[in-house]
Amino acid sequence: MTSSEPRAGDTPGANELGLARLVAFAAPALPVAAFQLPFVILVPKYYVENIGLSFIAVGAIITIVRLIDAFLDPFVGYYADHTRPRSGRRRTWFGLAAIPTTIGAFFVFNPFPDVGPDQTAFWVAWFFVWSMMLSVGYTALSLSHLSWGAEISPSYYGRNRIFAAREVFAVVGTLVATALPFVMSRLGWHGDEPVLITLSIMVAISLPLLALITVFTVPEPPHVAHHHLNFIDGLKNLFKNEYFVRLLGAYALANMGNGVPATLLLYYVRDYVHGNEETQRFFLLLYFLFGVLSTPLWLWLAKRTSKHRAWSFAMLTACAGFIWSPFAGFHVLGDNAVWAFGIIMILAGMSVGADLMLPVSMQADVIDVDTARTGEQHTGFYFASWALANKIALSVALGVGFVLLGIVGYDKGDHSRDTLSPVQVQVVTNPPVEGAIAVTPTEPVKREPDKAKKKHSSKNGDSDKPVKQTPLATWTLVFLYCVVPILLKLAAVRLVWNFPIGPAEQAQLRAQIEAHRRAEREESEGRPA
Repeated sequence: MTSSEPRAGDTPGANELGLARLVAFAAPALPVAAFQLPFVILVPKYYVENIGLSFIAVGAIITIVRLIDAFLDPFVGYYADHTRPRSGRRRTWFGLAAIPTTIGAFFVFNPFPDVGPDQTAFWVAWFFVWSMMLSVGYTALSLSHLSWGAEISPSYYGRNRIFAAREVFAVVGTLVATALPFVMSRLGWHGDEPVLITLSIMVAISLPLLALITVFTVPEPPHVAHHHLNFIDGLKNLFKNEYFVRLLGAYALANMGNGVPATLLLYYVRDYVHGNEETQRFFLLLYFLFGVLSTPLWLWLAKRTSKHRAWSFAMLTACAGFIWSPFAGFHVLGDNAVWAFGIIMILAGMSVGADLMLPVSMQADVIDVDTARTGEQHTGFYFASWALANKIALSVALGVGFVLLGIVGYDKGDHSRDTLSPVQVQVVTNPPVEGAIAVTPTEPVKREPDKAKKKHSSKNGDSDKPVKQTPLATWTLVFLYCVVPILLKLAAVRLVWNFPIGPAEQAQLRAQIEAHRRAEREESEGRPA
């Protein structure tokens, strides 16, 4: 543990948002999370089955969009830091980014033109343009939102409160998206189309409204700027910040520790636990529900100790769950394996509340190091680099899991459509960033609604049946699902257990930043500093 006093950096009162403004700031995360889950699960399936695009075309478009989006991350972050609108950098970028995000979500979820399936070029262009608008808009929206949150509160613990509120709304949005198909089905609306249309209307109404409330009610602190750094110098300073590199490494390891089991969850539940599709959905519901319910626990523990210790205990809690996974197999517990695995998912879900909130709050403290050194805030640039590293880590996790299973000859059965893409893994591990089960058909179906519905309704329980594996394949799956996440999370704990920025250190950094601000004001007013 650091030598800092736990409450040294706690400066409540006028510097912190009241409850009403806190809710106003965090609320837009709900509709954003609500569209992310269907965008990576239902939308590709719908464009293949109902619109008539080929599986290859949809996969290629999604890959291209994600690559472009990842490439743009640092540039969006840099220019969001270095624009000077009168209304405020974060407020302006957030408000403007809500526009393409809303438009993109509405049109990609609601392909309403009466154009036949033979017009492939039209539908490829439609899917690409609106997906691109949605992805780039979301990138700008999320980066400005995270940066704004990091700058609203100057205190060590106040930042926990900001990001906890944001992530609670995000997870609730994910729960809404998860529950909507069940609700629509109960009301007599079956299939993906009514769900997507309902979501498009919900997002089109709620996101602009909540974004406007945020823009007009939440304050933006004055920008700290002593001198301007160009893109290359900013990038160099970013990697000279040893605290950022250390935290980024821990965050990447922890996310890989979440990503590897996320990629294998469907196979593990089906072939090792012998759970069906309903139990898979139930496990995901437990995961997100306890992610919300555990948030007050980690906030309390962070205040009693520190952010890095609370996050470490959360990761150890997840390890305590994963370590029992080999004993939750059907061959060990029979029908009780489902219940035992449910407890494991609760422990994993409890840790996700800390995974979403505390590292981001620590990132805000790490950015203070750079601000104190350079005299300029590069919050957006830091969060953009953070997002890019996260995407890379999750892609690595996906690749490692499936490559090793392929080497040992794991039999996927008839369910290659049930694999999670890197984007879907991000939803499971970082909602809204970022729990999803994909159902992507291997054979495209042309846009014939009656036939598509018939195909959908003809499914039986075969996809729920476990596939018999060789002992080598089974134990490779167990090793990847149980042992690898524990090793990765323990490595992350090793990096952050004695993280050098605690409340007292962060308070010192804020004092240096305030000194920069006073010097800048006095210089601009013509007085000696």
